[in-house]
Amino acid sequence: MGAHGRGTVTRPARYVLERTTGVVGFFGASSIERLPTKRAITEQTRALKAPTTG
Repeated sequence: MGAHGRGTVTRPARYVLERTTGVVGFFGASSIERLPTKRAITEQTRALKAPTTG
């Protein structure tokens, strides 16, 4: 099951989970956008801060 729409889900995730079957969690769409970006920025920052030899 999925929920899609603009803005936030209008009901809390618990409400949906208690009234559906086969659903075991909630994954917000903003996580799909945020997590890869967060990883890329963190890795790039580490690379830029790493000492270089040569």
